[in-house]
Amino acid sequence: MNDQPGRRTQANDDERGFGIIEIVVSMFLLGLLIISFAPILITNLQFTARNTTIATAAQIVNMQIEAARAVRSVTSTTPSCTDIQSFLALTQAPVVDPRGVVLQPVWDTFSGCTASLTAGYVRVRVSVTQVGYPNSTASASTLIFVASGGY
Repeated sequence: MNDQPGRRTQANDDERGFGIIEIVVSMFLLGLLIISFAPILITNLQFTARNTTIATAAQIVNMQIEAARAVRSVTSTTPSCTDIQSFLALTQAPVVDPRGVVLQPVWDTFSGCTASLTAGYVRVRVSVTQVGYPNSTASASTLIFVASGGY
């Protein structure tokens, strides 16, 4: 013990801890480490968001194709060219995914229907784009069986 007032005693080795300088230096080094990983984290988040948008667009393309294949007139079990053209002429409503990204389906092409067609396949192509971005996000073409030209 210290019997003299005002005189400091030296701490034992087992009572020594980290000083303020060591703590500040370690926090600085941890900060540098975190900052060095920030660009990688941001890039991965952007990549994940883009992949999610593409996956959602692919689902919308699939739903649009299935809807086109399901088009039928009241009196027929197989669609005609007129039925398909009427469906494709409708303006498709934009789809908003849970993240707030707006995706617009658009039917690009329709070919193969002629007045003399009795039964056969017509080719249709649908694309889904993210509103505000000109490039297509997802697209697909398919063949749809029609019973007649219907013209």
